[in-house]
Amino acid sequence: MKKLPAALLSATLALTLFGCSNGGASQTEAPKEEETAEATEEPEAYMSDVTAASIKLADTENLVEYTNYQIQQLDYLVTALAEDHEYNANFVDGLLENDRFGTLVPCLAESWEHNEDSSVWTFHLRPGVKWVTSTGEEYDEVKADDFVAGLRHGAEFASGTGWLMEGVIKYYTEYENSDFSDEEFEKVGIKALDDYTVEYTLEGPTPYFDSMTTYAVLYPVNRTFLEAQGEGCKLGSPDESACSFGTTAADSILYNGGFILESYDQDSQITMVKNENYWDAEHVYLKSVKRIYDDGSDPYSGIRSFEQGIYVAAPISAQWENFDQYMEKYNGYTTESLPNPTVFGVVFNMNREKFDLTNYADDEELRANTHAALLNDNFRKALRAAFDRSIYLQVGAPKLLADATLRNINNDPQVVRTSDGRTYGELVTAAYAEMTGEAVDLSDGQDPWLSKDAALDYIAKAEEEGVVFPIHLDMLVQETSKRLVDQAQSMKKSVEDNTDGKIIIELVMADNDTIRNVAYYNTLHEESDYDISTFTGWSPDYADPKSFVDIYSPVSGYYMCSMGLTDANSEDYGDDDEIKETIGLNEYERLYREADAITDDMDARYEAFAKADAYLISRAFFLPGQQQTRSVRVTHAVPFTRVYSTTGMTEYKYKGLQLQEDIVTAADYQAAYDAWLQGE
Repeated sequence: MKKLPAALLSATLALTLFGCSNGGASQTEAPKEEETAEATEEPEAYMSDVTAASIKLADTENLVEYTNYQIQQLDYLVTALAEDHEYNANFVDGLLENDRFGTLVPCLAESWEHNEDSSVWTFHLRPGVKWVTSTGEEYDEVKADDFVAGLRHGAEFASGTGWLMEGVIKYYTEYENSDFSDEEFEKVGIKALDDYTVEYTLEGPTPYFDSMTTYAVLYPVNRTFLEAQGEGCKLGSPDESACSFGTTAADSILYNGGFILESYDQDSQITMVKNENYWDAEHVYLKSVKRIYDDGSDPYSGIRSFEQGIYVAAPISAQWENFDQYMEKYNGYTTESLPNPTVFGVVFNMNREKFDLTNYADDEELRANTHAALLNDNFRKALRAAFDRSIYLQVGAPKLLADATLRNINNDPQVVRTSDGRTYGELVTAAYAEMTGEAVDLSDGQDPWLSKDAALDYIAKAEEEGVVFPIHLDMLVQETSKRLVDQAQSMKKSVEDNTDGKIIIELVMADNDTIRNVAYYNTLHEESDYDISTFTGWSPDYADPKSFVDIYSPVSGYYMCSMGLTDANSEDYGDDDEIKETIGLNEYERLYREADAITDDMDARYEAFAKADAYLISRAFFLPGQQQTRSVRVTHAVPFTRVYSTTGMTEYKYKGLQLQEDIVTAADYQAAYDAWLQGE
């Protein structure tokens, strides 16, 4: 699972700029009007005299870029945050990875096979792979037992990605709820058959299991090193308060990946250096990667440093008042990032319990009206019909690219294909038509929902069903990001204009830390302090539609917290069953489980999952909106040299990436893209 914060996307160059990737909470009061105005003051435009042809990258072996992704923890087996995985994927390898074309290839495993029904998988390790310390000193060899220890540690420390293994690896779920004894762990479906062979026994046929091995929950850990990090790290007797493994300190983990963490200065910079003892060091071309912290307050910081020969890449933002001048200046040098599988949208809080961050909810009547409205299908569809996503996205991208970013299903339309060549997106479109009787095109790049007439019609239906308008919706906005503030204002305007003021978006300005704590790091449903949120997105973990569909499971779905609802791990699980039934989550669960039970006919499996995705759209309990931010950019990254994947952890690796002194031209990029599509 890769839970992604929308607030961070504009600065996440690793995903959008290289052309080979897809792309206890603190509280504050809502700011006063004068504070909001000051926070959104227009920054002064920047434009230098330097020409595109004269810009040279000062150093092609040491990459420098900007980001506001920071390390929260280095325990790759436990964290569920994309901002951790962007680093951890470079520090530790798993069994398999993807090459630069996205093909699953050997990594720490040289080869692998499965039994006839794909319920037992065996991986044969590459001998001689070294664990090294943060100083690069050899510590031990990677062995099969490291994968056993890794799986056990993650389960005992309630891994944020452990749910991926629930119902997949035999007895994993039961072990998570056991006394963690050796006797209990012996029942779990993993064994080190010898030093170089690891075997997984699954609950049932799982034909996509090999693609799951690219995700961190299945990564290895050296048992001796782990247990030396404190009494609480010992397998079988976990105590988080007495375990220092995987903090933010470079020496709290061992490394077997392409890079080692050299330094981490919070709100400043993070530096990784090449692991000279890496098993595949010949394909790591960078000596170091330095990521400079940027909070987004200066929209020109990236292009300024790029033109100084420091940053490897920078976006050309449609938000800039001199955007057209920049496009003319870099004519022949701009390229566009690729489509990607990540989906962002509007999350509804169906049972809001906290109202510290609000512009309206001191009024008990308005609060009750909003709660009732959010549980009403027609109200949610009215919001969908009123929200002009294209204008919203044009805040940060030119119209053609903004429109291309639009996504209408909560899944990757290209995640799988049937045996006769139909894409998953086509299956969802067909399932929706059959389910609703409406022939709606759900493909990327267009908006089938936007209609003021439809919005007003849905409002009329909602009123007949008892919804009392106007409805106020608190939505958090990162006050230091002009792009996000402008996008929020765009959303507010289109929704209010297209509903004749019957739906009012309340922009609750907050600092970045508050938003992260409430809408991203938060794991307690009662702490979700908003009515709607645009601050989280999802990227697939493995090559199967289930990777998206299961996040809205009312039993185990990762997004239950974001929706203000309980999951099976919540102390008050079941108290909100009536809400789940009302909005359709229980029927969604039935469709999801029926689909997941099909393992012997992949076409039937994909069609069944498409029904669940179509049902989500028909009930609108989540509004898919866009892919991860796509950009127009200038870059020194040699196109399509970096390893590539739309699932798992490979997408975060710098492995393979090469830099060039001159800016990549549009013509060279297109030639490289054409060759890449042909597998060259």
